[in-house]
Amino acid sequence: MDEVEKLPQVDLAIVLGYIATKDLTTTEKKVAVLIQLGFSNKDIAKICGTAENAIRALKSKIKKGG
Repeated sequence: MDEVEKLPQVDLAIVLGYIATKDLTTTEKKVAVLIQLGFSNKDIAKICGTAENAIRALKSKIKKGG
């Protein structure tokens, strides 16, 4: 039982976000989907493997129409 308790906590929302975007080819497409799903910048950054600043910039670009 001690080994199970030592396992790191997994954020199910992050896992689901990754699954939802794993077949998308660009970070911009992933960000667009994750925005629609209501993810925060911090969570989007984790899922996409990038910095929050990069996500903010992409969100701005998406809002302006690409």
